[in-house]
Amino acid sequence: MQNHWKYRIQRIGMVTLGILLMGGSVLSNAQTQQEVNVSIEGYKFLTSQMPLQLHADTIIRVKNLDDVRHDFGSQMFLNTLTHVESSGVVTYGKGIEGAYLDPGQEASFRLVLDHPGRFQFQCSIHPDMKGEILLLIVDAV
Repeated sequence: MQNHWKYRIQRIGMVTLGILLMGGSVLSNAQTQQEVNVSIEGYKFLTSQMPLQLHADTIIRVKNLDDVRHDFGSQMFLNTLTHVESSGVVTYGKGIEGAYLDPGQEASFRLVLDHPGRFQFQCSIHPDMKGEILLLIVDAV
């Protein structure tokens, strides 16, 4: 009887180890997602971002905290396959110019940036409102 329980415990341990190993390999192969957060407040774009990498899935989350409608538009979307989600409406494709955001509204732009640079954005309704996202390549010395 003792050998029976010992065998079952060993078998459960091996199954558990196998599941952990499979989960570990899945986690190690998971593609990273980089985020840029943009708040619109006081007729200004307030941007917070991590260092961005080329060819990585990038999501730009924009939230309008003002009490007026704003636009979040950029040339970076024109030649890049872009997925936009706002208030349950989803659009995607190349040639997207941006999105209008009513007060309190949020939008998410998902894309992959394929070259370094300064990616500027602006509000077409309020032309003095401008901001930028930086994607820089740093060479190791």
